[in-house]
Amino acid sequence: MKNKLFHILSLLPLLSLGACVSLLDQYPKSGPSSSNFYSNEAELTIAANAVYNSFYWMSNHDVQYQLYLDGATDQVYIRGTYASMDVIQAGQANSQTGVFGTVWSHFYTRIARANNLLDNMYRAKESVSQEFYDQIRAQVLTLRAYNYSYLVFLFGDVPYIDHFLSWDAPNVNRNRKEDIIVHLYEDLDWAAAHLPATWDTANKGRVTSGFALGLKARIALYNGDYAVAAEAAWKVIDAKTYSIHPDYGELFTHKGKLSDEIILSVQYLTNVQVNANAKYIGTRLSNGYSIIVPTQSLVDTYQCRDGLRIDRSPLYDPRKPYENRDPRLRQTIIVPGDWHNNYKFEINPDSLKTSAIIDGKLTRVGNTEVTNAYGTFTGYVGRKYFDEADLPEYISKSELPFIMMRYPEILLTYAEARLELGEADQSVVDAINLVRCRSKGMPAVSLSDGLASLKETVRYERSVEFAMEGMRLFDIRRWKTAEHLLTGNLIGKRVKGHWTDAVVPSFDEYGRVVYPDESIFTTLRMMTFDPAKNYLWPIPQDEIDKNPLLVEAPVDID
Repeated sequence: MKNKLFHILSLLPLLSLGACVSLLDQYPKSGPSSSNFYSNEAELTIAANAVYNSFYWMSNHDVQYQLYLDGATDQVYIRGTYASMDVIQAGQANSQTGVFGTVWSHFYTRIARANNLLDNMYRAKESVSQEFYDQIRAQVLTLRAYNYSYLVFLFGDVPYIDHFLSWDAPNVNRNRKEDIIVHLYEDLDWAAAHLPATWDTANKGRVTSGFALGLKARIALYNGDYAVAAEAAWKVIDAKTYSIHPDYGELFTHKGKLSDEIILSVQYLTNVQVNANAKYIGTRLSNGYSIIVPTQSLVDTYQCRDGLRIDRSPLYDPRKPYENRDPRLRQTIIVPGDWHNNYKFEINPDSLKTSAIIDGKLTRVGNTEVTNAYGTFTGYVGRKYFDEADLPEYISKSELPFIMMRYPEILLTYAEARLELGEADQSVVDAINLVRCRSKGMPAVSLSDGLASLKETVRYERSVEFAMEGMRLFDIRRWKTAEHLLTGNLIGKRVKGHWTDAVVPSFDEYGRVVYPDESIFTTLRMMTFDPAKNYLWPIPQDEIDKNPLLVEAPVDID
């Protein structure tokens, strides 16, 4: 498959479920017939490439939805009504909330595309090699499992469809999540056995055996199948294909896009598919919108360099709150006083001007972080995917890949699964320290810390290592901490009269940041979370209207 995978994405609007583009020999003249497509190597490649569109989970503003998902948690504030995260975070969403239907449709459309290929690829059996045939099937099974993983962990019991549905019988029952997951394990095991460990540069962005096993480990961890998760994660670790990148911050820039830490990333290409992630994350001074911004509670979650929380560490100075902290804080978040794109980030309401370097000279310029009504509402801006190399021309049309899976996820999955099984040993500690000690200055953990402390460390590591990467929602759901974290006021910037107050928050037993006096902060919204209904999203009402079977009890998969 010596083609560039994502060059073909410009043709994807034409690759509907049953028809394909007239790229090859045309029959009929308007395009290949669905009755004789999928019959050779080129056609299978085109069809498989269309299934890769699953990874382009984009809003209509060209923003990866994973970035919005964190806005349903305590770590990110989404300004406005983007992706309905305002009502989700406030606990006011229901089956008619728009984003639920959008997400449901996105994943089932891609599943249908995968099923159509899997049902019909037998036509090419005699014209392609067995290796090629198996690799195509393995890729598509992995992509289908990826789609289902989001559906089952967002919605729970959903219809499991593994063949292309007939138009005369489109309605199906929901199936039990546990049954679906068993099928996903089987598909991913088969795929991992038939996928390569790596692809050549021309095929960058295709799924690998490591991604298939990593996805199995992720699904198993989320589902509480700890033995399965540990085994799958260890296979990835033991293969020694991946390694920790020495510079955490660089991973989310163009310089880090070929790192051996990245198991899979979404590729972009100008005039085919680009992203505007930086535009929605970025500062006003760099013509960003500051829509997806980190919260104060996320900032305060980062430990000090001695490995202690800020309410326990002697290194923490509330008047210099960003010093002596886990290095990932300022590699993930632009905090007041930081420089980015030759502008000093200042959000003090009196800072109507800020420092800038223009034509090599230090000067003062108007500070739109303060004067613009839509500057960051939390006082912080994300640094991940806000690469200076994209500024100014490519802030809304970037080719910077979006990372779908990194090696630290595998390491922390292995560690957490083993700890939940009560099986702490040196391999668990080593896995944690590979992630933790990449951030120079963070102390290593050891077996002498004890099981409870190691579990707490793993949860901390996941909370900060993957901050603003779209994984937080699934973690706080499975830890059953969402009902504790997503309550009370979501606070924003300091109010002017209390700008310099020294504040040291405390933390409750669930990791929620508690401030002694919230009145010194602006209030962005009230968060509520009903554990009886908010741990899963409701099935969209439009889907129920079209298929009444969705309200019936889930059934076993035959």
